[in-house]
Amino acid sequence: MKVTVFGAVSPIGQELVEDLLFRGYEVIALVPGPSKVPAGWGQDVELVIGQITDPAAVDTALRGAEAVINTLDPRPRPRSRRLSLVEGTGHIVAGMHRHGIRRYIGHGTPVVSLCPKEKPTTRIKVHRFLARHLDPHAYRQMAGMLQVVAGSELDWTIVRFMHVTGGSARGLKYVGFFGPGAVGSSATAADIARFTATQILETAYIRDAPAVSN
Repeated sequence: MKVTVFGAVSPIGQELVEDLLFRGYEVIALVPGPSKVPAGWGQDVELVIGQITDPAAVDTALRGAEAVINTLDPRPRPRSRRLSLVEGTGHIVAGMHRHGIRRYIGHGTPVVSLCPKEKPTTRIKVHRFLARHLDPHAYRQMAGMLQVVAGSELDWTIVRFMHVTGGSARGLKYVGFFGPGAVGSSATAADIARFTATQILETAYIRDAPAVSN
């Protein structure tokens, strides 16, 4: 099975690509340039050079894929008026429809609510308030990306977490929803990547947005 990964050179993206290869998937990765490619990938990953805002590059990266994973996160990106990740997510969704790809897995935060099962705690409400007012551009990017996906009629899953930490995988201690359970504030990139990879064939969270933490 072939999987296209967007955001493959991010810390989570690199962990994800390694995990997908370990599980026996074929991987296509859209990368901004050859210098960003980890040396360890060798010939195991099919590379497409380009930007997510280029619909032709996105379309090329989607050819032959049966599932798509988008790990792109607006928080560490340079600020500009352009909502490039919203635009790029639109290209991904349009391309998936053209190529008949149904499965989409993305990443998100508790800043944007997608789940009627949620009962936000005071901490989550404060987190959302601060995000909207302290980093409105990132908030608009995240909200716009999720809106595009949620309205796409694809079989989507959004894996959500608050903070990413480094280090080896420790195993997720919580998978559920913000509010009803004791979700923690962080998860390692390795654990997020592993859970994300398992969602390709998992059906429990289709059109849902589980929260994960260590």
